[in-house]
Amino acid sequence: MSLLLEHPKYEDFKDLAIKRIIEAEILLKNNQFSGAYYLAGYSIELALKACYCKSVPEKSFPPKKDVYDKLYKHDLGGLLVVSGILTQFNENLEKSDMYKVNWETVKDWNEQSRYAVMLEKDARPIIEAITGKDGILGLIKTLW
Repeated sequence: MSLLLEHPKYEDFKDLAIKRIIEAEILLKNNQFSGAYYLAGYSIELALKACYCKSVPEKSFPPKKDVYDKLYKHDLGGLLVVSGILTQFNENLEKSDMYKVNWETVKDWNEQSRYAVMLEKDARPIIEAITGKDGILGLIKTLW
């Protein structure tokens, strides 16, 4: 039986972000590139949602009817704007060319990739941009 998180909280999103990137790495190692790509990007979406939760008093994600669309879209750039870390995130990008390069690799991910056939040349770079030296998940973790 699954456990559905009806109102995910800050810690839930952090845990899920880490789980999804681990799953993405496992899929990559097993040549399942489409799933690896999708879950890798999804880990960043979850990490940004954790940041949002940290920035609000209730430390949880609001029901869809109570918020504007940016929170419920799978747009990493839009989520970054509402995450509460935009200024610090951008300051870090300015300090590191690798952060900039890695964000360029990650920022265009979207949920429609779940319908795409991805190759290793698609999956490996996004996972490296997320987990490698100056990886985007590492940066977000310093801000969450």
